[in-house]
Amino acid sequence: MANINFKKGFSLIELLISLIVISCITAAFTPIITKKFSSGVFGGGGSSNGWSDECKDISPDCKLCYKDNCIMCSIESCPSGQYRNLAKCKCIDCSIDYGTDCLTCVSDGCSSCKDGKYPNGNTCTNCDTKYPNCATCNETKCKTCKTNYKLDNGVCVPDCTKFFNENCTTCDELTCKTCKPNYDLVGNDCIANCPTKFGSTCTSCTASACTGCISGYKLSGSTCVPDCNALFGANCTSCTASACTACKSGYGVVNGGCYACTNFNSQCNKCTSSGCTGCNSGYSLNGGSCVSCPDGYTVSGGSCKSCASLYNSYCNSCNATKCTGCKNGYYLNYGTCTKCSSTYGYFCTSCTRYSCNSCNSEAVIKNGECIPCSQLFGWDCLLCYSSGCWWTRTDEENAANQWN
Repeated sequence: MANINFKKGFSLIELLISLIVISCITAAFTPIITKKFSSGVFGGGGSSNGWSDECKDISPDCKLCYKDNCIMCSIESCPSGQYRNLAKCKCIDCSIDYGTDCLTCVSDGCSSCKDGKYPNGNTCTNCDTKYPNCATCNETKCKTCKTNYKLDNGVCVPDCTKFFNENCTTCDELTCKTCKPNYDLVGNDCIANCPTKFGSTCTSCTASACTGCISGYKLSGSTCVPDCNALFGANCTSCTASACTACKSGYGVVNGGCYACTNFNSQCNKCTSSGCTGCNSGYSLNGGSCVSCPDGYTVSGGSCKSCASLYNSYCNSCNATKCTGCKNGYYLNYGTCTKCSSTYGYFCTSCTRYSCNSCNSEAVIKNGECIPCSQLFGWDCLLCYSSGCWWTRTDEENAANQWN
């Protein structure tokens, strides 16, 4: 074979020419080399030195071998789960050389294993032998833990909520040691101490407030109070734990519950366990029952009496104890009828106890007061609307002259 000396700093063109020369020489001598192998010069055909290009007994893919070992193999890669054994020029299952738990491998060892194991040289080793209670891992750390355990700084420790209950915070495999706030450790169990902190009706809580109540109670702020509707029905509006104390309109408290007042009388709208105490409009109480009276009358002493005779001549509606309404021009003033003009002045024709509502034609109502027409539209104005004067002193004089 020709000797080619490379000098330092040769050019790119010189390098290309050198490569071409080498290729041509190799091609020229290949038949000679092959023939020498077959003739036994390099070991083929029974030569004692062991070299051969007839290596099919080792592998169909082996192109050059030495005795029982392949030296030149045409296999470049293998399927997953196998590795390339160059000496045998074959793809060999990882499980054959490195055990059934090996999933992927290379020629010098297993590179990945089934879950629960990690590569350890030529074998797969259980994770929990290196990391106690570990379920999956690699060579350097545990990744997940077995059931009822959790990772804590790379170590599998008992998950107290699984070993015991959700309120256990620290433990070992045998003993719960501490509980969440507001829970007491009883044996190995964490029991809510909310009843101790917030009363026997509290079933769940935070450190500062009750958050849940027993049946029949409800939260009011952070306190459990009787749920009146749950305990005594939809018509109960206030109660204690043992009895309803107030009911919706039309119902009265009877034997600790709400009783429809119409059970006493169809016109009864207020009642107690003793009987009716209030009636619908147009009806009056008579011996715990509601009886009909004409407008302006009420039942008194077992008979209908006029409100005017019981209170004063200006009272036009009443009950057995007080006047409840007055004639026009009067207002109800603590159970008696008072004339509007006596309180709000000559011009006021209707009012309440707090303000005048309307005036005669000589004034206009403004902000609960009667303002005279002469003050609004000049001294000559006698009668007016809110928008202007409609009768003056001159109009009155002219009218008088026409009649004279």
